Amino acid sequence: MKRTTLRAAGISALAAIAFGIAAPVANAAPSAPVRTVAAVQTADAQQPTGSLSLSTAGSTTAPGVGGPSNGEAAAQANVGKLVKAAWEAIKKAGLAKKAWEAAKKGQGGFVDWVNSLSNFNPAKWAIKSLPGWALQELISYILQNYTG
Repeated sequence: MKRTTLRAAGISALAAIAFGIAAPVANAAPSAPVRTVAAVQTADAQQPTGSLSLSTAGSTTAPGVGGPSNGEAAAQANVGKLVKAAWEAIKKAGLAKKAWEAAKKGQGGFVDWVNSLSNFNPAKWAIKSLPGWALQELISYILQNYTG
């Protein structure tokens, strides 16, 4: 085997290990209980004038909706780590400009670009190991942080 093939396999294995460890931590966060909110709307229509008035009865707001819980904050921190690790793999492979151009085309264009990369490219497998929502975060991160 060539030196570059072994190097690519090693980097891919490290990326998989890093993402494999980070994903269970994000999924282990406790979720907040779901509260149902009942709202009843009544409509009073007045035929002659053609006006309609709506009133809401029994509407309440769910307590604790203000900010993210501890589990959500931890999950958001892990997403940031995943996205930054994937971005570093892209930059290390020298594909930052091409990734930015693909990100401008949206998620479909970005996925097509990733699929066009060589199977021996560790950046390809670092990106493909991301879940769908993290892929969208990566695209947003690239568009916001790459200066061209």
